[in-house]
Amino acid sequence: MTWHAVDALDRAVDATRRFLFPFEAVRWAKIAFLALVMAGGGAGVSGSGSSSFGASAAGVGARNEFVPAESESVPAGVERVVGAGVERLTGLDAALLAGIAVGAALVAVGLAACSIAFRLVFYDALATTEVALWRPFRDRLRQALELLAFSVVLAAAAGVPALALALVLDPAASVAVGDGVSFGGLSGSSTIQTAAIGALAVVAAGSILLGAVGSRLTFEFVAPAMVTRDAGVIAGWRAVWESLRGSGTDVVAYFAVHAVVAAGVGIVQGVAVALAAGVVAAVGLVALVLAAIPLGGVGALIGTTGGAIVLATVLVCGVVAVVVVTLPIRLVARTYLTAYEVSTLAGIDSDLAPLASTLVASDGAVTE
Repeated sequence: MTWHAVDALDRAVDATRRFLFPFEAVRWAKIAFLALVMAGGGAGVSGSGSSSFGASAAGVGARNEFVPAESESVPAGVERVVGAGVERLTGLDAALLAGIAVGAALVAVGLAACSIAFRLVFYDALATTEVALWRPFRDRLRQALELLAFSVVLAAAAGVPALALALVLDPAASVAVGDGVSFGGLSGSSTIQTAAIGALAVVAAGSILLGAVGSRLTFEFVAPAMVTRDAGVIAGWRAVWESLRGSGTDVVAYFAVHAVVAAGVGIVQGVAVALAAGVVAAVGLVALVLAAIPLGGVGALIGTTGGAIVLATVLVCGVVAVVVVTLPIRLVARTYLTAYEVSTLAGIDSDLAPLASTLVASDGAVTE
């Protein structure tokens, strides 16, 4: 029996080497960008929204401070105007909060779609060996939106049994169904109710597991097939399902080997970050000591404005240095993991894998 997940380990090494070398600065810069953004991320969106709302709320508080006390003489007309103004500002804050929430959601969706699109761009690069950004991003954005919508629907469907179980176990959601039987908390529980809750828990666990497997297959097998076939997510799933039918052991082996490989890659990256951070921290400490001399001592770094500026500058430079130093390792790791996923798919069905023939060694050609 052929274990495609095991055979793909060597093929991925060869594909990674051929894809990244010989070294070209511009090519590596593009791949580094993909390595950074294709994993997604939208941090900081909610922070801006909360700060904006905080500023608005602070503005209302500042205006309230200027409202005269009740003991003072206030004309009735002025009081009505001030009261109407406060109500209007309060309503504006509520509308602003709703707008920020909607805007944050739209930004999060946009960032997620862009992240998925750049993942498809990486598959395009593996298929053609040419690393481009804007044109394939534009061409793959529709497919990225389809993948995002499919993943949201899949996650929602997988979470329905878990949500139902949570409602059943929540005393606040208690609903009487019959004499002595209620759903919501365990009050008035019976043997039938306990058995139903146990069955629902099993269904919820199985649903979450199937959802996780479906999500992994969607992004690691179906997404490459969509690039190769230039098809939608449903057509991609249909093609992958036809190839995976009867290959359950291959899928299980793939998940197991992938977990080991990902753990190993994570350890390597963690060690690299720790070493780089240690070296950068030592250099930064020396820089701070040297900067403290003209400022009047180490205490001046904390107690003076100039010292605070020096501390912030060294901190920012240190973080940037760690990212820059470890970026090549992350680039190689991301390329290898992606090449491994594509190589496994190529072993199962070479017609679905976006892997250029020039990236495969002649003695390791992918055949069915």
